[in-house]
Amino acid sequence: MAKLGAFFSLCPIIDAKSIYVSEDNEEGIIIVSLGRNSVSRYRVSDQKQITFWRSKEKFSSPVIYHKEKAKYVAVFNGTHVKFWDVNEDNLDKLKKYKFSKQIHTLLKSNDNCFILFQNGSIHKLDQAVEDRKSLLTNEIEINQIDHVLCQEVNHFIYVSLISGNIFYWTKYEENYKYEKIKLERGDLIVKGFTYHVIGDIVYLLTIWSDGSIYSRLLDESSLEEDNMGELFTVIDCISPKHFIAMKSLDENYIALFGANSNEEGAVLAIYNVQFKVTQSRQTFKLFSANSKIWKHENNLFVPVGQNLAVIPFHLETEQLAALVGSHKESQSNLDPDIKIIHEFEVASWDKRVFKTHLPENLKNTLEQFVKQGYSEHAILEELLPEVFKQEDTNLLFLIMRNFVDVPEKFLVSILDFVLDISKKDKLLKTALVRPFSEVLILPYLRSNISTTKILSLLKSIQCLWANDKQLPGLSCVETHAKCLEWVTVLIDSNYQKIVLSNDKIFLETLNEINKLVKDYLDALEDLKSLEPLLISFKNKKITNRCTSITNLRYTVEQISLY
Repeated sequence: MAKLGAFFSLCPIIDAKSIYVSEDNEEGIIIVSLGRNSVSRYRVSDQKQITFWRSKEKFSSPVIYHKEKAKYVAVFNGTHVKFWDVNEDNLDKLKKYKFSKQIHTLLKSNDNCFILFQNGSIHKLDQAVEDRKSLLTNEIEINQIDHVLCQEVNHFIYVSLISGNIFYWTKYEENYKYEKIKLERGDLIVKGFTYHVIGDIVYLLTIWSDGSIYSRLLDESSLEEDNMGELFTVIDCISPKHFIAMKSLDENYIALFGANSNEEGAVLAIYNVQFKVTQSRQTFKLFSANSKIWKHENNLFVPVGQNLAVIPFHLETEQLAALVGSHKESQSNLDPDIKIIHEFEVASWDKRVFKTHLPENLKNTLEQFVKQGYSEHAILEELLPEVFKQEDTNLLFLIMRNFVDVPEKFLVSILDFVLDISKKDKLLKTALVRPFSEVLILPYLRSNISTTKILSLLKSIQCLWANDKQLPGLSCVETHAKCLEWVTVLIDSNYQKIVLSNDKIFLETLNEINKLVKDYLDALEDLKSLEPLLISFKNKKITNRCTSITNLRYTVEQISLY
């Protein structure tokens, strides 16, 4: 479950438009950029101000902590950058690092700091400071940068809403190239957006003026796709007439802050993206048009009126059982002749999964998970690392045979493990039978399995196909179809690596697969030509078409004896 605690005020707000919260290097302390000329460090637990800095020059970015330099840094007047220590008491005497281009802001992701120029160009801060006199910037023709998010997963991805469109930057060698996503839905406009990370996959969530939320995958394969993604859900807990601040909390939850749905005051809500329900909300009497939200440790920070509010939150691994009945419609006013029936399917588990080869502590934990209604996904999270650690192939075989829901992320992990062991034929065949979504499995195949293992997997599938061996539980035709499905997705996920490698074994394997596909297509053509004749036989009709088919070794004739 997700729960919001009672909120409290951390500090008064000087300028609602300029306020910004960022993480400090010390645990439990945050940096609050209060206005154009002042910044403070606060300890959240007792709302105590620890440090206060004032400057005659205007801060034109939030103050962030630079871990590598062990210094604080900010942009002043949009033209230059300054670094200073925690004990510095006079910011006006600091050394200035001036830039020829107008600076929009500083960004921080994990421990890395970046500088975003007003023209849309982005660079690592240290490199930009060092090369500031010869820095080349790739300009984007924009008028205004409205909102900026920063996220670093695999490749660097930075997302910003610029004049109604979404721009994001990805790392290309040592530079950053941007991509533009056109967001068009008739008269509807974007009212908020955030990134959402599941494993190593990044999604862009956008909320529109009709309350609908769209989800778009951000990866290399979709860089040139000009779309807003797919409809994910529609919310009614918050008014979409004003800008909505969104923040991803973990894989299962996002926080939303904006005007209350009744247009009276503001509301902070935690939304469960797994089961698509609002699980907790906190209302406020005052609402500001400048909706912002920050997360630090287990607290959310939002500007409310003239104060910065702190709202503690708590997240637990969600159980569907906990949601049953808590979000269904009230039946108190229903017509007595109408009866609503809620039916649920109870999962049954194969007892062999919990037998002797599991460590006692893990066995007890998993049995508790089953009793509490945990999903197979959650159980696999606990089970697979132990299986891989102990190299328990028997248990892995039972998992693949008995678990109905094996997500693509885990399926790729299983394949990666199986390809490392010596006796892998039985396990590999069982893994290849598992169903999967091509869209969901591609990112994991691309990033989690080496090129060498991809080649090994292709060779195994080619050998299986060429020798007409059948996969467990599948017919010969179904086996060929499954082999073709795996070959397609493996080549799609590693196309660039395969093309650039020029490896002879790779090319030979692909040629052999190509021959198998051609033979398969030829066989289909033969079957296609036989189809009318087979239909006639089925319908018990006399036909003379057999004389036109040259590759038949027999004919059927009707002889009248009397």
